[in-house]
Order: sequence, then structure tokens, then C-alpha cells
Amino acid sequence: MKDIEKSLAEQLSHDSELTFRTSDDEFFKHAAITANNQQGTKDLVALGLASIWVVFISLFINILKPVFKQMATTSKTTSTNTTNNERK
Repeated sequence: MKDIEKSLAEQLSHDSELTFRTSDDEFFKHAAITANNQQGTKDLVALGLASIWVVFISLFINILKPVFKQMATTSKTTSTNTTNNERK
């Protein structure tokens, strides 16, 4: 196994076409693309979680709506008398 690694290392060091020359601009472009991909992934995850919460809340409201209606019909109506003590 070490012989293969040595032979590959020798070939790569002698071959002038395989020298790795990368400018700083290419590194910055690559870094920006990677950061954008990571931010896009985070945005998709946040959107998915938000949509899950919306679905959960709508189901919860649909389940509790009959309970609220029943409570509204059985509640007693109270009358309040207000007096205005202001003199005109």
C-alpha cells in the first residue's frame, strides 16, 4: 500500500500539468457558494418548521372550535347596569 502512495506522490510531483494553482478569487467564490448553500438549507429548514407549526395550530383550533362553541352557548349572560353620574 505504501508503494502505491509513494508512486502516486512521485508522479504528482513530476507532472507539471497537475500542479495545483488556485487564485484567491476562486477560493472566495467557492467559500461564497458554500455559505449560500448552507444558508439556503437553513432557510428551508426554518420554512419547514414554520409550516409544521401552522398546520399544528390549525388542527388544534379545529379540534377546540366545538368546545368553544359549546362553552359560549352554555354560558350565562350577565347584564350590567351602568349609571352615569355626570351632571349636565
